[in-house]
Amino acid sequence: MADHSALANDATLSPRAYTDPSVLNDMTTMQFNEWAFSLGDTQTGCYNKGSLPLALATNDTCLLGFWCPNSDDEHPPQMCPPTWQCAVLRANQATCPFAQGDLEPLICPGGSYCPPGGKTRIPCDAGTFCPQGSYKPIKCDKGAYCPWASAHQIPLLPLYVVISIDSLLLCLLVAGLAYSKWRKRNKPRYSSINIKVTEDDTEALRALNMSPRCSVSIAEVSTGAPSPNSSITLISTTPTISAPTTRDRHRSTASDISHLSPDSQDSAMNKFLIYLSRATHTKELGLSFDFEGLSFETSKKLEILHNITGSIPRGTMTGIMGGSGAGKSTLVNALMRGKSSSGTIKINGVIKDMKRYKKLVGRVPQDDIVLGELTVRENILHSARMRLPSSWNDRAIQDYVDSLIACLSLTHVRNSLVGDARKPVISGGQRKRVSVGIELAAAPMAIFLDEPTSGLDATSAASIMRLLKAISRLGVTVIAIIHQPREDIFVDFDQLLLLADGSQVYAGATEEAAPYFEDLGYQFPTQSNPADIIMDIITGNGKQYSSDAEKFGGDTDSLIQFWYENGQYGKTNKRLSVAVNAARSHRLSVNSMQSTAEHEQSLHETMKTRGASWYAQVYYCCKRALLQQVRNRTSFFFEIFVAALAGLVIGLSAYSSDGHLFSGIYHPPFTMMSSAVDYKSAPQLGLLSAMAIGLASSAPGVWVFGEEAPIFHRESSSGHSKSAYYLDKVMSTFPRITIAALHYTVMIGVLATPLMSFQDMYAANLVYFYAIYGLASIVSMLVKREDGPLLAVLLSLILGVLGGVAPPLSQVKKWHMEWFWRLSPGVWFTEGYWTKMVSPRAYLWDVDVASQSIGLTLGEFGKDLALILLIGTVYRLLAYVLMILFKKRQR
Repeated sequence: MADHSALANDATLSPRAYTDPSVLNDMTTMQFNEWAFSLGDTQTGCYNKGSLPLALATNDTCLLGFWCPNSDDEHPPQMCPPTWQCAVLRANQATCPFAQGDLEPLICPGGSYCPPGGKTRIPCDAGTFCPQGSYKPIKCDKGAYCPWASAHQIPLLPLYVVISIDSLLLCLLVAGLAYSKWRKRNKPRYSSINIKVTEDDTEALRALNMSPRCSVSIAEVSTGAPSPNSSITLISTTPTISAPTTRDRHRSTASDISHLSPDSQDSAMNKFLIYLSRATHTKELGLSFDFEGLSFETSKKLEILHNITGSIPRGTMTGIMGGSGAGKSTLVNALMRGKSSSGTIKINGVIKDMKRYKKLVGRVPQDDIVLGELTVRENILHSARMRLPSSWNDRAIQDYVDSLIACLSLTHVRNSLVGDARKPVISGGQRKRVSVGIELAAAPMAIFLDEPTSGLDATSAASIMRLLKAISRLGVTVIAIIHQPREDIFVDFDQLLLLADGSQVYAGATEEAAPYFEDLGYQFPTQSNPADIIMDIITGNGKQYSSDAEKFGGDTDSLIQFWYENGQYGKTNKRLSVAVNAARSHRLSVNSMQSTAEHEQSLHETMKTRGASWYAQVYYCCKRALLQQVRNRTSFFFEIFVAALAGLVIGLSAYSSDGHLFSGIYHPPFTMMSSAVDYKSAPQLGLLSAMAIGLASSAPGVWVFGEEAPIFHRESSSGHSKSAYYLDKVMSTFPRITIAALHYTVMIGVLATPLMSFQDMYAANLVYFYAIYGLASIVSMLVKREDGPLLAVLLSLILGVLGGVAPPLSQVKKWHMEWFWRLSPGVWFTEGYWTKMVSPRAYLWDVDVASQSIGLTLGEFGKDLALILLIGTVYRLLAYVLMILFKKRQR
């Protein structure tokens, strides 16, 4: 081929040399190409040598967002073939910085706008920004950074808000730590608040052989719950409870509560018992339990209890003893829940469902189920507020709780956090007393305790048992599983029920237990602890104490058989009829007295007054849950940090785009000037955001419920509202969700600067955080808490992948699987991002073609967010159902 420059200088080949039109009839010849290269830009209007223009319109046409300074009706717009540099840019989804010809339209560059008509290009003023292709300036958000000729805005006001919030949180943290140290240095002391003592109170104390010497400072008649204005001071006394008459070796001063020698503790004991008597009315009411032929077997037909028969009258203190695996806890569970494989359970002499009385019954489990983020007082106070009669005012409740704390010898640690097993704050014995206090705070008419003295030192154990003895004298029925107690604790029990291998060995008065076994040939050495010897006997290790080794020495089966043949119902000895002491005959009997209709009606009325209203429970539970969030500050700050870090990483990944995250096909007639389309950047930002939010929020979402399943089961079994508890736990997460979403959105907004407004982006991120927390709630109900975070993270990543980006939703539709993708909040989240980043550019690019290409729907941002919110709510409802079902399985 001839040199182009030479051809251009050859006059014979100049345009003027072609006078014959037939020369241009065949444009496939070399002569035509040589002729084209000979033309200059003044002749073709194209800057690329050898290029010929392509007509775009027959009149002056300039679409919105384009700059057409040279075209008019006489010279309509044309398109010129691009230079190789421009072609490379267009192939890489960019635009050429210059027009390729005099009449070629140019997309209005970023930082400027081209008013309709496209004849002028005006730089954006400060306070506005102009993305590429703008035909009018866009006002920046308040506080955003938008200098002169800005192509995007940087939302700084939200950044300032985040900095302010973080600074405030830091100040609160420092202040909280300082207050915590101050509170530890200033140990609280129990301070007596005055109450009014009535005749009923005096009679209740008199039943305990206690002297309520009081001084009245304000004469006021009190007939129920203490009023806020009550002002009667309990003067220091030395109250005592007379010990029952027993054999000398069994005599104990366990009933003597004169160990509460300090004036404050004397007053606390009096006050606690007065409050308790007012709440329980056990003088007239109370609960007794009779069971006959009680048996229980597992789903695998393994019999744990066999033919247990006995009676627990109102106001007695009954101990259940036996070796490991004897069925003690199973028996208590059967009595508490009123369920067994066979046999009958009567309450007040009538077969009734135990659920009816759950507000009047307390249960202290063997494991100390308390909230470690709360203080000793806060744990007990919450129980009191939730379960005491609704007529009690808060001042009376707090006074009652303080007196109970003093009785439990916890005053010096009442403002100390309880802690957990991994990071204990108070001792194990103190945790046990807190667990007991939580149930006593409810003023129960009956209380079941599973090894209440385990983990306690001798002094603490004796203190707990003396308190239980005192409340039993008020008419509260106390049933405790006890394992090898000290002698002074052992003789505190009015009755004993001894089990061996799931069967009865003895049921009767405590003081008659040793004589019963002596009648069987066992000997109790002088100065020995009868409880230890009895435990050896009923666990098959009593051979050393037996004078008839062949009959009863080491075989529990013979003891069981003898009891069922001779001992049950007092057949062998009148001592087995339980009530040999006339002073206690009103509390001890073989069978409980059947309650009258009047008593049942009174119990029903009492139950109606017990417990806070649903709205009050919502308030108290929400207050407690928020306090937990504040106390668990490490997790809270770590979640915020992870959310901000995730936003930083995702923002940096889109930083180089300078806010330009979508390129489409121009509308006709400028379609042929389009660069390579970019349909992926906008939805990919949504995909990455969904995955980042999942990583940041899934694990904390599991911890909300995963750590508290035992707490829920304990409280719901006591009559707490399940819905109030669950609703409050959900509501307590809203502040941390709000703050975490704000941190994430600020980082991604400042760095990625998408066209999507900060408000819209924050709303989308917020509801997606909400959805992931809901998903994590489901996970926390299904798996162990140590496995929950990992599974929740995995599921959140799967939801992100189901966002309709890879594979695109258009491909999913071909598989007829769109319905499955639509079940995920991820696809709605991505669609919301797509709408807000693409719809504003519909005047410039054909966004409908883009949406059809990837399968996402435009223009439904509100619907997208509403469906994410709905899915998150459905997740929570499913988690609530699972929580209830799990509780039933546990039962």
